[in-house]
Amino acid sequence: MEVSEVHTRAGEFVGFVCWMWIFHRARHDLPVVLGWRHPWEHAEDPWAAHDQLENIAELESDWDTFAEKAIRPGEDDDDDDDDE
Repeated sequence: MEVSEVHTRAGEFVGFVCWMWIFHRARHDLPVVLGWRHPWEHAEDPWAAHDQLENIAELESDWDTFAEKAIRPGEDDDDDDDDE
């Protein structure tokens, strides 16, 4: 069975990319898979908001206020609109 040169090269390229991805993930996850460390024991998150926000306490209090209001049933303004 003949396979065209284009398909052969494309298969080799895709195989190469797959192996590179496997090696990349192994570099990050292999110690966890082998049991050398726990998954939650990782480096600091560069995208963590607490390092970059100046008013984190205000945002946390706003979120807590919102969450407190959200769990109180019956104090919703939309209930009156549905009855009409």
